[in-house]
Amino acid sequence: MLDLFCCAGGAAMGYHQAGFDVIGVDINPQPRYPFGFLQTDVLALDARFLRSFDAIHASPPCQGYTDMRHAPGAIGAPRLIGRVREMIQTLPYVIENVEGAEGEMREPVTLCGSMFGLGAAGADLRRHRLFESNILLSAPLCSHSERAVVGIYGGHARIRSAKHGGRGTRDAWTNGHKPVAAEAMGMDWATLAEMSEAIPPAYTRFIGAQLIAHLDRQRLAA
Repeated sequence: MLDLFCCAGGAAMGYHQAGFDVIGVDINPQPRYPFGFLQTDVLALDARFLRSFDAIHASPPCQGYTDMRHAPGAIGAPRLIGRVREMIQTLPYVIENVEGAEGEMREPVTLCGSMFGLGAAGADLRRHRLFESNILLSAPLCSHSERAVVGIYGGHARIRSAKHGGRGTRDAWTNGHKPVAAEAMGMDWATLAEMSEAIPPAYTRFIGAQLIAHLDRQRLAA
């Protein structure tokens, strides 16, 4: 599995747990990435290199698709989903992004932390993310409860009202934000800032199992 725009490796860990060997690529150093890592510009990768993998995951930068895309620092953020799809579409692929990217994605499925029982300190993790693929993907239904929701963003783990979307304004945790975020996300190796940009490994463990089943069927049919 080639993991493009890999950041700290939340997606990579899920694919590893599903059974893939994973190599990550990112333009920025990723000292805590848990697998093999290549620091380079994803958009400059050679097509022959891409074709040497069984499958590709890509998480293009999301800032250009979020509700905050008009905020200072996000204005002009790249919208790379279409360009990345053109690069990788000859292989089994998965493209992941935020809900705001739905208009540029092809029949994505939505995954949510409630589908996998994720959460911490009595609060649920929802964290909806979209997944596009050129193989058929299934997804369970969200299972939102009446419990509070933990939001991990901007280097914080904050309580949100399950009903009203409110958020805490102070550290609500005995031992700080990071242990709660690490438990909710399943990413004990990453920093708070890295978890704020990541997807939980549970998501790609679920996707990865479907990818492996697809690849196995292809091998049997060959």
